[in-house]
Amino acid sequence: MKAPRAMFGAGRMARWTSVCAGLALSGCVGSSFNLATQRQEYTITSTEKEVEVGRRVARRIEDEVTILADETLQQRVRDLGQRLVAVCDRRELVYHFTVIEDEDVNAFSLPGGYVFVNDGLVKKASGDDELAGVLAHEVAHVAARHAVKRYESSLGIQIVQLATLAARQGRTAAGASIAMQAAQLAYARQDELDADRLAVKYLQAAGFDARAMLTFLEKLRELDRDEPHYLPRGVVRPQYALTHPYVPERLLA
Repeated sequence: MKAPRAMFGAGRMARWTSVCAGLALSGCVGSSFNLATQRQEYTITSTEKEVEVGRRVARRIEDEVTILADETLQQRVRDLGQRLVAVCDRRELVYHFTVIEDEDVNAFSLPGGYVFVNDGLVKKASGDDELAGVLAHEVAHVAARHAVKRYESSLGIQIVQLATLAARQGRTAAGASIAMQAAQLAYARQDELDADRLAVKYLQAAGFDARAMLTFLEKLRELDRDEPHYLPRGVVRPQYALTHPYVPERLLA
């Protein structure tokens, strides 16, 4: 199920996962302190590899979408984005901000600092503060390396499946896969809430009105009411099966 007009999330994870799978990771486990999450983290994906992945996927996306021709608007988004980059927790990257010609109210980020915003979202935002809130959320995803960690956790699922199948424990493999995928979904929802909190921090540090996050989320809640949240026969889709929390949950957070 598509996240409900997600602000602003990793809804295009599937688009770049296939590309990531074709790239050779270093295979070496590294450890570093993540300033965004305030945790010591272990990863098999170096910053250099992350940037390479992001660059390749960004090129592929740019081949498939229409980049907005309005250079004034593009520059406005770039300027807002760079104000946030200057105060974010991960400044060693070169961030790229691009507006796509698409009426859907959405935005997304890729590994390595690539941020895309639909012009439909830009139109929906009331002023620079609300638009900066969107960009801050996406910068937060990059700073916290959410996309990379989700990809690495998906590799973990494949390893468990292969190991249990090799031991001829097919049912165990299926059960482990379901359990781990459920944990991944919960992890993704938590990523969105964490990105919201980091976005507020970056907005305040960059001199924007952080309350604009709330006003834009309220707009998303209105849009969300038009989105179907029901399975066949009127069964409500359980929230644990969503990759994004509902907008009301994000407002409460």
